This record gives sequence, structure tokens and C-alpha cells, in this order.
Amino acid sequence: MKTNDSVLTKYAIMRELSYVPPERLNEVETFIKFILFKSKTSMNKRKREPKTLAGIWKNKGFEKIANLDEEIRNLRRELGNQILERHK
Repeated sequence: MKTNDSVLTKYAIMRELSYVPPERLNEVETFIKFILFKSKTSMNKRKREPKTLAGIWKNKGFEKIANLDEEIRNLRRELGNQILERHK
């Protein structure tokens, strides 16, 4: 599994956890601990690398924008103006 895929999977799992009934959370915790215990030896064998989101936006079309920083500034300015207009 790619790093970006695992980050998205972890996020999806955390989102789904909010729907687990409180009385079933102990089961989830027990299952996670079981999985961690089973994989403990394999995790110790490989070096733990820090997780990163670098490259998550690669090939998503942003590289086609000539001046990305300026575009972001303009969008922020526009959004700020829209928010101010709503609260007049």
C-alpha cells in the first residue's frame, strides 16, 4: 500500500469510528491491539519511517497552474471578501 493510500485509509477508519456505538468501542480497541501484537515482530524488523503527505497532490492538475502562489492568494482574498459581504 502506498503511503498516501494508507493515510487516506487511516482517515477513513477514524471517520467510521465516530459511528461505532460506545458499547462496542472496547471490541474495536481489543481488535486493534490484537493486530498490533501480531505485527509487532514484523514492525520491529523494519525501520519506522516518519509519515509524510509529500506528493499527495502530485498529478492532480495543480502543476498546470502557472503561478500557484498568486492563484492561492487571489482565492483567499476572494473568499475573505465573500465572508465579509455575508456579515454586513
